[in-house]
Amino acid sequence: MERSPQKEIQVSRPTVVVLGAGINGAALARQFVLNEADVILADTRDIAAGTTAWSTRLIHGGLRYLEYGEFDLVRESLAERNKLVTMAPHLVKPLRFAVPLRRRLGGMLAAAARIVGCEAVAQWLTTNRGRGSWAVGIGLTLYDLFSRDASWPVHAMKRSSSPGLPQVDAQQFPWIATYFDAQCIFPERLTVELLVDAEAHAAQHGQRFHLVTHHNWSLDSDGQFVWTPKPAKRSGLQKSVESLSVRPDVIINATGAWVDQTLAGLCCGDSSVDRGHDIEQGLIRGTKGSHIVLKDETLRDALGGDGVYAEAPDGRPIFLLPFAEEQVLVGTTDISVQGDPGLARTDQSEVDYLIKAVSRIVPQCQLSEKNIVQHYCGVRPLPGPRVTGRAAGTPGSVTRRHLLLRDEDATIPTWSVVGGKLTTCRSLAEESVKKVFAELGFPVVAKNSQRVLPGCLLEEDCEACRNKTRKAAAQSGVPEESVESVSQWAVDLYGRRAPDVFENMMQCSQAAMLPPLIGDSGLPTAAAVFAIEKEWALSLSDLIERRLMLIFHPRLSLATLHDLVEILVVMGCLQSADREPAVLSEVKYLQDLYGKKIVTQ
Repeated sequence: MERSPQKEIQVSRPTVVVLGAGINGAALARQFVLNEADVILADTRDIAAGTTAWSTRLIHGGLRYLEYGEFDLVRESLAERNKLVTMAPHLVKPLRFAVPLRRRLGGMLAAAARIVGCEAVAQWLTTNRGRGSWAVGIGLTLYDLFSRDASWPVHAMKRSSSPGLPQVDAQQFPWIATYFDAQCIFPERLTVELLVDAEAHAAQHGQRFHLVTHHNWSLDSDGQFVWTPKPAKRSGLQKSVESLSVRPDVIINATGAWVDQTLAGLCCGDSSVDRGHDIEQGLIRGTKGSHIVLKDETLRDALGGDGVYAEAPDGRPIFLLPFAEEQVLVGTTDISVQGDPGLARTDQSEVDYLIKAVSRIVPQCQLSEKNIVQHYCGVRPLPGPRVTGRAAGTPGSVTRRHLLLRDEDATIPTWSVVGGKLTTCRSLAEESVKKVFAELGFPVVAKNSQRVLPGCLLEEDCEACRNKTRKAAAQSGVPEESVESVSQWAVDLYGRRAPDVFENMMQCSQAAMLPPLIGDSGLPTAAAVFAIEKEWALSLSDLIERRLMLIFHPRLSLATLHDLVEILVVMGCLQSADREPAVLSEVKYLQDLYGKKIVTQ
């Protein structure tokens, strides 16, 4: 297929280019669209392919931030948690956390030292016995007050032997504090829904919204941005996507851990530029965080559906979280790194650290590396010393608040997003649009605090949605014995958009001859077709890692990969001759990045 000729967008309203299609970039793009701007959101890879996918997948206030005196950040985060649970209840769900405690006293002086900024003193005062129940109780009382929402249960302090609590080692941890936060198991899907909403609003109001993924960009001396399709190295991507050019009024650099590299590229006009990252001179200070995914029935039972928020002997927070497919997610490490964030990998010392930390909390589970299904690793884009004005301390002491910084030397007004967290993506977007438009003289016409996402499904509407989805799934050709499980999976992932997945399949003549289910995954072919047609998926990785979330299937098989490749071929995303190379390349990639073994039988 020939590519369409390059075109220039001619517009009268402000044109905004957002670089980076992670959760922050998607939230920014949506907010600019809601404020009547034309938006091009671009990424050299896929939606949510960077920092967003490597988080602990929590929507939380940040209990630990209280200890660093960041009360305003905790207050903002709790308010945003409450809003996200309302905006996307199918993706963001309340979760009770248990905090195992070894003693009544302890941790007060270290906490006080941190609040006044004396991290070195706090480190000296910290012991391997963790914070006491009094210190944690004070923090949780503030947490309750800052939440400002009576619908969230308040914290409680209980004996660890009390019924209905996670089964931690009661001899080590005589007390347990409980409180509520929220979990977003698939932030990749939250990112997609932000973009679906942006696209729908733009179409309804006659605005331009372009999502450009798997493209390189260049910026000429006249301020003209040009995107050209990126040569596929791993996925065999072949789908024809036209080149695009635009002269923007505003550039927002929301590339996460790649912020400094992107700024360097904007200076020389080429996204492919690479330079060494100087932690002292850059906007970003990168810290590596690794997680492991465990499959163990005794561990899952020990959690009892709750999350556990504990301390490792070195004081780092450790989360044990109920996760997809009856698994448990454990994280995280926090190690300063430099260099290309895309090259970060989980190392053996991190695996040992996390297994040891879990075994200390629930020794009866007798966990080892054989329980690890996979791991993942990424770089957090924290503010660097140049931004904070402070020398680089411990990674845990670096603020998690977001900042929007203007590049005063740029010929096109350019801002970079530094720091931030998954929870505050919405408020970041709202604050950023207000700040950028105020400086450039554009009016702010909309907020997004009450606007729900397309899949928003209230509990009282769930059964009606399931019934509609069952009917659509059966009509689309899903076998009768699979209709119930397929429909439930779809409602969980897509919310009220679930019936659309199967209705789209019935309207797609290209997919008529495809089997109804994908390999032995039990998932519907309709979901892969929907991802390609409605959710910007172009490659095998896009489908596995960020649309269908098969990446966390404990028995991802070659049969499933082959069926996905066949769907890509039928839908025009992959050349027929590239079927086998695409599968082999993906198997190698999943092993390298996730330590994931593909089932061959």
